[in-house]
Amino acid sequence: MTIRSVKVEIAHLDNTTLKTSYGSNVTRRQHIFVAVENDDGTVGYGEGSSLPHFSGERAAEMKPLIAQVFGPALVGLDPFDLERAHQALEKALPHHHASKAALINAIHDLGGKLSGLPVHAFLGGRLRDTVPVGGAVGIEDEASVVARVRALWEQGIRTVKFKIGANVERDIAVIRTVRQEFPADLNIRADANAGFGFSEAQRFLLAVQDCRLQYLEQPLRPHDWAGLARLRTLGTPIAVDESLFGLPDALGLITAGACDVFIVKLIKLGGLHQARKVVALAEAAGVACVAVSPYETALGVAANLHLAASSSAFSMAAELGVGVSSVHLPGSDAVVVDQGLARVPTAPGLGIAIPTNLFTATTPLSAAS
Repeated sequence: MTIRSVKVEIAHLDNTTLKTSYGSNVTRRQHIFVAVENDDGTVGYGEGSSLPHFSGERAAEMKPLIAQVFGPALVGLDPFDLERAHQALEKALPHHHASKAALINAIHDLGGKLSGLPVHAFLGGRLRDTVPVGGAVGIEDEASVVARVRALWEQGIRTVKFKIGANVERDIAVIRTVRQEFPADLNIRADANAGFGFSEAQRFLLAVQDCRLQYLEQPLRPHDWAGLARLRTLGTPIAVDESLFGLPDALGLITAGACDVFIVKLIKLGGLHQARKVVALAEAAGVACVAVSPYETALGVAANLHLAASSSAFSMAAELGVGVSSVHLPGSDAVVVDQGLARVPTAPGLGIAIPTNLFTATTPLSAAS
């Protein structure tokens, strides 16, 4: 039982993103999809919807890299030898986590189809049948923010993340307005995307101290772990995203006492295999985890749902596209969401079928290539 070929393709999809401290949103993005085929013809699929300002990867560069470097490194491997697959990708080329995530998640999908089991069976099982999902709102004027939150509330979403970090006075006003306008059971998160200096972050936290933030996400530069630890003393939980790119970061952040919450993005961690190791560290340290996949189609979202269902560390709402964007690959299955709850797929593999003709124009890699 071996991997005999890997295919990769780009899909151009409508995908409205949020305005953040990084800059303005976009309305169309490129998504990487991969197909990993076993020697019996079974195929596993994966998605790597990169965020260049996070991973440094763009789809145009990811496609030839997967075709020429990472795909050939996997040909001939047993699809159930996940650690060997991870090591092969690391040996082929370091970094490039979004490219690796697409492949590793596709191997999970393949293994699930070969065994007749859903992916969460390989990650620790299914602690929950559904995962609560939250929405997100970009940097906009107060009236627009309130309108967007109201629309999310009417969908049954009870957790909303607000992008901040470009103007601290505006950010304070928005958070205070939202807390006043909506019921007390609305969970409010704020995400600065590393846009604050320490004094701004401190001012923000003190000004919204009575607003009961669920957490403040990445207020400072990625490597300012000491500053993050100091902010924690103000009482609001601190989440890390841009600071967390793998096991060494996870261990270092825990040791530094720099955070209360890990933002788990598969495109940063190289896929499900390494992500589950990061989650295990979080479990041991009492750090909460939040699965975040804001701009992926149902295939990428499903991978996050399997992970979030597998560990008690995921005690808060995930951010999986609902309320952020509705990214759809034509011909693909959809994730079932009802009143703010996303159902964990139970079919073999990731549980999401995608159109196989997506790859018909791509020459497959083979052991001879």
